[in-house]
Amino acid sequence: MFIGREKELSILRDLKEQKNSSFVAIYGRRRIGKTEMVRYFCDNEDVFFIEFTGKRKVSKQNQIRTFLRNIEKKFNNKVDKVSDWYDAFELLQENIDTWDSEKKKVIFIDELPWLDSAKSNFLEELAYFWNTYCTRRKDIILIVCGSAASYMIKKVIHNIGPLHGRLTAIIPMEQFSLASTKEMLTSRGCNYSDKAIVDTYMAFGGVAKYIENISCKKVLSENINALCFQDTGLMRYEYEELFSSLFNESKTHYLIMSKLSSKWSGWTQKELAKLVKISSGSMKKPLDELYTSGFISKTTKFGNIKKEVIYRATDCFSYFHNKWIKGASKGVEWNQISTTQSYKSWSGFAFENICHMHTEQIKKLLGINGVPTQTHYWNYKEEGQTGTQIDMLIEHTNGSKNIDIIECKYYNGKFVIDKKYKENLQQKINIFNKETSYKYNIRLIMITSNGIEKNEHYGDIVNMDFELSDIFSVGF
Repeated sequence: MFIGREKELSILRDLKEQKNSSFVAIYGRRRIGKTEMVRYFCDNEDVFFIEFTGKRKVSKQNQIRTFLRNIEKKFNNKVDKVSDWYDAFELLQENIDTWDSEKKKVIFIDELPWLDSAKSNFLEELAYFWNTYCTRRKDIILIVCGSAASYMIKKVIHNIGPLHGRLTAIIPMEQFSLASTKEMLTSRGCNYSDKAIVDTYMAFGGVAKYIENISCKKVLSENINALCFQDTGLMRYEYEELFSSLFNESKTHYLIMSKLSSKWSGWTQKELAKLVKISSGSMKKPLDELYTSGFISKTTKFGNIKKEVIYRATDCFSYFHNKWIKGASKGVEWNQISTTQSYKSWSGFAFENICHMHTEQIKKLLGINGVPTQTHYWNYKEEGQTGTQIDMLIEHTNGSKNIDIIECKYYNGKFVIDKKYKENLQQKINIFNKETSYKYNIRLIMITSNGIEKNEHYGDIVNMDFELSDIFSVGF
């Protein structure tokens, strides 16, 4: 059963109704569901469809041979052998011309970065095919797709050559939200509680293929153990393969993610350069590629004139791998780990990260989804004192001077604000108000896993609260 992706599918459906040809670029990390989404669209719409998929690290001639074989299979027509991409696209044109129907014709080129190997001239011939053939017709939807998001953006979306300005639509594919993850698990027969689904999300994120690996015949702990901690587990070595398949110089990306996954509050580019032991200037490209691929986020410190950027890992599986899978003792069982205090502390931070990933859903719950906002972190420390920190601060940038401070708490039962915690929250707000010259209207928002007790301390300081069921009710 296909789940979600309505926003992406609606773009393709709109293009199908256009009276001219369309050129679409789709990008997103490995396993996210790009190919499945395009196939679903083609299988459920009245279109002709041909698909080509690049192979990793094979010769140009091997790629061309596979390309021609797909033409033969689709059109049931023997084609001549050719040695370059110009002739390969000429053969594709000749066979498309035999489709005399007015139906839209979808040409789907998957894993484009692997086809565009050094000196292959694939991208140049693809541009020529689009510019001289597709644009003269009204019935083509050319879709190119790739997991190497940095390549797709640099070479296709921001191309300064023959593809410049040619795209009709750009579709970034992001991870499923909690709501879509629940829908997918439920459709497969997994009757998990909302909290168990969040625990699943902490381990695997909203990556479609990872979720498909889960067996509904097992409880969550059994799934995590089988997939991540057994030598034959499908996720045991996924992390290393993930980076090597996405980035040419994956060692640097791997090191950066390992460092970012060790500190929830993140690092600046300069700090990361010292940790990874390369120049700060050399950090820009891998950081941009990780950001484009959806592994990390960028936030600024509120009120910082320098606009210094903090990079944070937001990919759930990267956090989970680096904390629990990497270096795990042979024979360790997930049940042993998940009952420790270390895991309980880690899951609190992991829940906060998930809240960051669902900022748009939180805005909708707050009734401000139409309000322009920016999300920041903020900290303050005087010499010799402990200091205070706000990890999630939503600034309304519509001139209202409104700010929402978000506190996220992950507990098995209802969360209770006691006197000490209330005083800590009040002190945090007081310090923020003082350091920002009392210019802002502050709301304190609590997000909890199982609700919050409405005691006297709650009434003194909390403006609004939400729990997991509320976030699950908001889809995007």
